[in-house]
Amino acid sequence: MKLKDLGEFNFIDRITPGCNAGDPSHVVQGIGDDAAITTHAEGVQLVTTDLLIERVHFIRGTISPRQLGYKSLAVNLSDIAAMGGTPHDAYVSIAIPPEVPVEELDAIYDGMKDLARASDVNLLGGDTTSSRQDLCINIVVIGSAPHDEVLLRSGARVGDRIVVTGTLGDSAGGLAILLSDPDIPADVAAALLRAHYEPEMYLEEARLFAASGVVHAAIDLSDGLASDLRHICQKSGVGAVVDVASIPTSSELRILCGTTGADPVQLALAGGEDYRLLVTIDPVGFDGLRRGIARATGRELYDVGTIVSEPGIRLQAPGGGLTPLSISGWDHFTSTTTEPEQEDDAS
Repeated sequence: MKLKDLGEFNFIDRITPGCNAGDPSHVVQGIGDDAAITTHAEGVQLVTTDLLIERVHFIRGTISPRQLGYKSLAVNLSDIAAMGGTPHDAYVSIAIPPEVPVEELDAIYDGMKDLARASDVNLLGGDTTSSRQDLCINIVVIGSAPHDEVLLRSGARVGDRIVVTGTLGDSAGGLAILLSDPDIPADVAAALLRAHYEPEMYLEEARLFAASGVVHAAIDLSDGLASDLRHICQKSGVGAVVDVASIPTSSELRILCGTTGADPVQLALAGGEDYRLLVTIDPVGFDGLRRGIARATGRELYDVGTIVSEPGIRLQAPGGGLTPLSISGWDHFTSTTTEPEQEDDAS
């Protein structure tokens, strides 16, 4: 079905069922009026927004519509997690080219709703409009955190452990598969592509971090370890030493690199879109927090280095030598497109 045959308001009616996927107790008015109305008394309000544009952030045909919807919401939920917050409500604005089938849009919203249900988040409105050429999705997420439990980039302290919540470089590995189609086992390719398209969320860990009192700074790994750790160091007025041997990489990424000749550590440092959390933790409280996270979530924390007073980031080689980290991660205005180009009429 074509969107022009359905019309804007029928399309809104079509996607509305299932949007109230989270706690409805604070929702006074959702989709169906000029604005949504909610009430919050949990503490400070957190607001984040991310924009995904076709041919810049994704290429239709290389990502399924459901995955596109999932990822569009995931990148925003990850920002709330990086602040130690709890997401509540999302507002979706979408600009739609005329040739996009309604069924594809249904699948995009199905992906959003799947993640919204898993994350206890309501989809409460936004805007729909036409686009002359490219599909654009912008989502705003509203969250909250207790007044004294907000995590910032600026709180890192000398001596803190630098910790990440999962393996790094997998999303970059998925992108490498899209770019070059290497000869690797199908299950390996599937795992790396899933990491690229459907990043894991760390909302439960985020709240445990914020409530622990021993996590001093946090950021989500959207642009790569090198870039995002540099943000924390600059905001906090500190430096960092990263232990190369401690950087966690998956067996799937190492298999890929064994075939392509790429360095998994370089992908872990410079590859973006892993959406793990990077936190700095008081060393006295690190072991206890690590055990608590494991009990609560079944997930592991990876200690990759130390915050130091000397500015800049240095890599510690297995032999003990230190070298300055010169590479950086993704930059939206200096880096090339994240996805392989293909014909504009891909669907």
